[in-house]
Order: sequence, then C-alpha cells, then structure tokens
Amino acid sequence: MINEIVKICGLDSCEILERLASCEGEGVTFEVEEDCLDAKITMTADGISKDAFDAVRCKVYNLFEDEVYSAKDASLQELVGRELKVSDRVLGVAESLTGGEVCSRIVEVDGISKHFYEGIVCYNSEAKISRLGVSRYAIENYGAVSRQTAYEMVQGITKAPVDIGVATTGLAGPTGDEGKPVGLVYIGVGAGDFIIVFEEHFTGNRNHIRRCATNMALFYLLRYLKGKIWNF
Repeated sequence: MINEIVKICGLDSCEILERLASCEGEGVTFEVEEDCLDAKITMTADGISKDAFDAVRCKVYNLFEDEVYSAKDASLQELVGRELKVSDRVLGVAESLTGGEVCSRIVEVDGISKHFYEGIVCYNSEAKISRLGVSRYAIENYGAVSRQTAYEMVQGITKAPVDIGVATTGLAGPTGDEGKPVGLVYIGVGAGDFIIVFEEHFTGNRNHIRRCATNMALFYLLRYLKGKIWNF
C-alpha cells in the first residue's frame, strides 16, 4: 500500500473534492481534512504500480499548484519558523481582525524568539495611526479595512530590526462597516519596496472568518519567505 500526503491552503473541502474528481478511477483514493482553508489531502493506493501512483500524484500537484505548501504533515507555523531560521530574517506582525492569532501560532514554534521581534494588535483605527504610523489619509479615504491600510500596516511594523512583516485587517462580523461586507479581509506581507496585499472574501461565522484570515496570512508569509509569492 502506498500512502502520501500533501498540505494545501486556500480552498474549502467542497472545492478540493471538486478538483480531485478528475482523478477518480485512477486507482488512488483521497481523504480530505480541512480546517478553515488549511487542508491535508491523504492519497492512498493499493494494487497499482508506483509509476501509476506517481502519475496521479503529479496530477494532484498540478491541480493545486497555487495552494500546495508541503509534502509532509507540518503546520504552517512550523514551516514559517523554519524558513525564518534558514533565511535568518526577523518577523513583525500587525493584526486587526485576527486579534493576535497569527502571533499565537508563530510562538508555538520552538526557538522562534531570535526571529520573531514583536506583534501589535491594532484593533482601533486610532491605534493603527498611533502605533503603526498608518496615515490618517488612508483611514479617512480608503477605510481601516482597505488595501492601502494593510500596506501601511506592513510598512509600520517593518522597522529595524524587523525585516519582514505581515498584517491583517478585515471585517469578521456580525455586521459590515464602512459600506463593506462581512468577510472582506486584506492581508499584507513583505518589506521595503516589495509589499504585496491580498484581498480575500471569506464566509462563515465571526471566528471562522478570523481563523481563515490567520491561516491565509501564515500561508502568504510562507510563500513570501520561500520566494514564491509572485505565483499570486
């Protein structure tokens, strides 16, 4: 029996199974475990050759080319920690709607203190201005939940010795604000002249949206650290 896994982030179980349907009938079965867009796909085969299994595995990797982050059962935070250590970088985190969840996940990693400088939870707009240096112009003209604000949050958190930052801002509900819908989230990652902001639209209850935002923030951070951010 052949048994392998692939870890992906960014799709829910229904979307994953829909894509995997194209692999049905090729001698491999799939088990999907998904938690707020962070998923493990277990591929199992019995009675087919290794070459046949490898062909299906390659097909799966192609199906999830933009979402794959590991071929081992490692967590997003473990892999982020590993990449920070390998690249000898120092991380700063600025959170709004996630309320410290990104930081909490990062500090689960053993020996991360050398590579994680600080996390700031700036939930209020005035806190974003006073603590991170987000411009009042950005808040008043684009909103606290905006691409511009997320960008400036990353700028504000990436002061020496921090050389890479990640920021989250969004609307977890139960109601929208600024004329924007519940589930709208902006995630910024980077430093200096290379800061990228991703716009996401999540569904579900308040805590589900916050968990999805946390997972995606870690995922984008990991991709950035691995030099694969341009795929997006």
